[in-house]
Amino acid sequence: MRRTKDQAEATRCALLDAAETVFFARGVANATLEQIAREAGVTRGALYWHFNDKAALYAAMIERVRFPIDDIAELDQAGEDPLTTLERHVCSLMTFVGENANIRRVYAIVLLRREHLSSDSGLDEIEREMRLGRRRSFERYFARARAQNLLTDDLSPPLAALGLQSHAIGVLHLGLLESDDFCLAEQGVRLIRAYMRSLRKT
Repeated sequence: MRRTKDQAEATRCALLDAAETVFFARGVANATLEQIAREAGVTRGALYWHFNDKAALYAAMIERVRFPIDDIAELDQAGEDPLTTLERHVCSLMTFVGENANIRRVYAIVLLRREHLSSDSGLDEIEREMRLGRRRSFERYFARARAQNLLTDDLSPPLAALGLQSHAIGVLHLGLLESDDFCLAEQGVRLIRAYMRSLRKT
């Protein structure tokens, strides 16, 4: 039984690896499940045993990189104020994406290779829920910063969270587009730190 479970997990991982390769090479809209199954060296039946459709495969691909990123977040540390915690978290994300080619490829797929699909594909809703979840997490820390009189009066916690998310996505997007001249682990981190300083009440 254990071997069967291990084999199933190995097949699932192979399919996710193949999805990254095919989505990156062809774009999400143009990629087919048949191409992904072929890249993984499995039958289409094996693919459908693990994933109902392209949207489910895409969501699982993103979820796989969310877990290691969430692991490095470990937001709260003793003695840190909420703005410092958020800065450390987003800077760690920039460093992690910048230094890990597989993670960077998934972000490139999401930001650069995910062409517009029909609304019934399910991908828009998947990405929307992920964005909102991360934004709500940011907002909780900005609310704490406001309670501690650390956040600039110009922004409410929801608007500050939206601003940080917009800035981070923009930095990631530019880092992926100009990867030869833009290092996320260096310039990306410096840009995030400068932006976070602008949110701190003086």
